[in-house]
Amino acid sequence: MSLGQSLFLAFIISFMGLDFWNGTVYISRPVFLGPLLGLLMGDLQTGLIVGGSIELMFIGALAMGAYIPPSAPAAGAMGTIFSILAGGNPEVGIALAYPVGILMQLVGMLNWNIDIFLVTKAENCLAENKIKEAEHWHLSGILVGFLSSFIVYSLAIYLGGTAIGNFYDKLPTWFSDGMSVAAGILPAIGIASLLVSMGIKKGWPFFLIGFILSAYLGLDVMAMALLGFGIAAAIAIIRKNGKTNEDDDDDDSLQSMLSSDGEEGQKIKGKLMRRIFFRSFNTMATLNYKSYMSMGFAYAVSPALRAIYPDEKEYQDAMIRHSELFNTHPYFGNLIIGVAIALEESKAHDETITDESISSIKTALMGPLAGIGDSVFQGTYRVIFSAIGGGLAMSGNAFGPIVYIIPQIILAWGSRWLFLTRGYKYGAELIVKIRQSNIFEQFVEGATIVGMMVIATMATSFISVNLATTWDISGREFILQDILDSILPNLLPMAVVSLFYWFISKKKNGVYYCLLFSFVIGFLGAIFHFM
Repeated sequence: MSLGQSLFLAFIISFMGLDFWNGTVYISRPVFLGPLLGLLMGDLQTGLIVGGSIELMFIGALAMGAYIPPSAPAAGAMGTIFSILAGGNPEVGIALAYPVGILMQLVGMLNWNIDIFLVTKAENCLAENKIKEAEHWHLSGILVGFLSSFIVYSLAIYLGGTAIGNFYDKLPTWFSDGMSVAAGILPAIGIASLLVSMGIKKGWPFFLIGFILSAYLGLDVMAMALLGFGIAAAIAIIRKNGKTNEDDDDDDSLQSMLSSDGEEGQKIKGKLMRRIFFRSFNTMATLNYKSYMSMGFAYAVSPALRAIYPDEKEYQDAMIRHSELFNTHPYFGNLIIGVAIALEESKAHDETITDESISSIKTALMGPLAGIGDSVFQGTYRVIFSAIGGGLAMSGNAFGPIVYIIPQIILAWGSRWLFLTRGYKYGAELIVKIRQSNIFEQFVEGATIVGMMVIATMATSFISVNLATTWDISGREFILQDILDSILPNLLPMAVVSLFYWFISKKKNGVYYCLLFSFVIGFLGAIFHFM
């Protein structure tokens, strides 16, 4: 591959990767980025298959708190490119996915440490009342993230692309066949990781239902998702009919809050509110190990604070106040931004509201909302559409990336705007209503039903473990795989998922045991011809 082509592809991958610092819409996930790169390189089918496969491998790798998982976007992007350069062989990219993901995981950790320097510079600027300069230091975190990725990707594509193609052409048959076998097993890692994070103990009945329907009736992922949604909706309706009048009043009150317009007399509206909304997409520009999203929060609320505090000293003090440690789910961050703005507006004419009370409320909200956001938005909502989109992509269906990305965009933009505006209007009262209504607990329960049924279908549909062992008795051929299928269809895929679940839940570095197992079985199966 030429240098120009390498730089172009590296630019596309790095640009898409800016999603992490610009809103976390998840547009850089393998299920979307893989097909995009395949389309650009003239091999959409390989992009779909590799992107979908790697999406399922990394579907359970969730970034929560300070944890940076192996990079799924990097694995999907480089896996797609290397597969296409190796002549359209998906097993090449799938086999290299985890090593690439781990490499970019280290780059992500490096960025978080560099961001500490940027945040320190921004804090110094705030202390000197150089607000614009502080904001520039914050936004420079986006540039750092882009450049670090661009440099690594450029070198990897330019130096590794040709080597991968030549290397694959010279591989012995047993090695390439072993990689193909391992590629069929590897999606079980993501499925097992997902079962660990979602908690199969709570949802095992629905996992069992999903397995039975997919193994015996052949229902695909989309059909299973719709069926799961119907079951979850039916359970919700039955429970609603059994609620007390008091419970209904709480739900109606919350629904009224979420659907009503802003109060009269509030300053933040129209163009100013939209400005805060778009700034909120950059709250993670300088995400770091020292104060996490601190400077991002201050950057987002800055226009509101300027409108509330015409006095320069009061404005500076408010900016410093909101540059303290802050960390929560980025979507729910907008709810806290809205609440904080409402409190600041009240503080401007109410001396009983102190700096400490505003900081305390922010601190009290960010932890619980982070937990809800990670479990609801990242751990259930995205996972369900990753499974559906990834499954379609693995089968070569170009609608897979579309089915995945549209719900992500709707959620990222819709939830941010809703949380920001309603948080501003109702302040902390809205948080109380949300917690009283159990709305997110109900959502998680419904998503668990759908998720478990979909995961079971993924296990039967996307894990390939087929035994080639045969023997002849009295002139009649017996095929071991057919015998196992007659006992229980898809027995081996479920056995692999169960084994990987045990590795990941019981062993500290369980994922690496799963990787080792996949490749050992793959190579042994190819050498001794039992797979």
